[in-house]
Amino acid sequence: MTEHEKNVLSYVDKDEIISFMQELIRARSDYPPGDTRKAAQVCADKLRQYGVDTQVIAPPPSVKSAKNDGVDNSTMPSVIGTIKGGDGPCLLLNAHIDTVSAGELSEWECDPYAAEIKNGCIYGRGAGDDKGSVLAQVMAATIIKRANVRLKGTLIVNPVADEEANSARGAKWLRDANILKPDMAIIGEQTNNTVACAERAVLFVVVTIKGKAAHGAMPWEGNNATVHMCEFVNLVNQELLPEVQKIKHRFLPPTTLSTTKIRGGIQTNIIPETCTLDIDCRLSPGVTEDYVLNRFSELLRRLSEKGPAFEWKIDVTNSEGGIATDTDPEAPLIKELSGALNEVSGKEIPLTGYKQASDGRIFAKLGIPIAIFGPGDPSLGHSPNECVPIEQLVEAVKTLTLSVMRLLG
Repeated sequence: MTEHEKNVLSYVDKDEIISFMQELIRARSDYPPGDTRKAAQVCADKLRQYGVDTQVIAPPPSVKSAKNDGVDNSTMPSVIGTIKGGDGPCLLLNAHIDTVSAGELSEWECDPYAAEIKNGCIYGRGAGDDKGSVLAQVMAATIIKRANVRLKGTLIVNPVADEEANSARGAKWLRDANILKPDMAIIGEQTNNTVACAERAVLFVVVTIKGKAAHGAMPWEGNNATVHMCEFVNLVNQELLPEVQKIKHRFLPPTTLSTTKIRGGIQTNIIPETCTLDIDCRLSPGVTEDYVLNRFSELLRRLSEKGPAFEWKIDVTNSEGGIATDTDPEAPLIKELSGALNEVSGKEIPLTGYKQASDGRIFAKLGIPIAIFGPGDPSLGHSPNECVPIEQLVEAVKTLTLSVMRLLG
């Protein structure tokens, strides 16, 4: 680490980090309804305090919700802070300011929106998922600005809305509207401050089978859609799942095809005419969306041809083209971020993959290098007593600041 880098990192203030983290947690942004106005303002105020060019923008009414929840788009603003340098590449720091709900309050040891400090950690909904990463990215940008670091490219910090509702009014809108066009991106998610260079693609599918209704006492007069769906579930788990799990990735779990929700029939004494099934697919690199959808079709066709025949259809409800995040570990983004982390932490921390889903899947469509990095234990996200260690917050701020300097400085 150079003397200049050490001098820039001297701007990192632990007390400021703590107070900013507490302010973020207290600015409730839980989905539903996912109102991010207060949290966005907290981030914008911090960026503007140090002279970062900042705008707060919300999607127009024409942008449709992935959840069809009826929420007013104007209540879901995102923040874009920009530090322009030369004509070099654009680095995006993206982390979401919305959270899930606190759930059953009796399961919390403290108020989930009070941001209490205990045992070296800050507690609260969103502490790890994802306001710890928001803090680290915003603080890194302010340090770059106040230390007057000269950049050869552009740094964009983007506390973004709507991630917990599938990102249609957040990262996806910002991408599709060409508001964000980065050359590389660091996505903030709780990774315990490890660098993840891969993430599985997300594909949500609804399968519908239509048979024939009949009296429950005379099932032979009907065509039971629920029975056919159960046979389909068995084929998915016994035949297709072993196929796709043969394709391995060194940083990721294998592909999963989780049959999660089934709905069939309207009354106990009526043979079900229709049955629907939701499938949560997480596709490792090398397993394509088209392959999985085609295999679903083949299995359904085989069952129908075996008889009695039935109608069926497949609807994709959530997909970004099935493109997984899979960045070369030798890419400058990964090497610089990982190298900065090792220097700040004082130890060699191996690369990993991100097991959940992030907004990385949105930007993977651009074909750019992507890393996923942030403070907090991923096993605590969406759970009671969510917390983030203060020392991890400090470490993350330093790591991101150093990475920006080396990638753009």
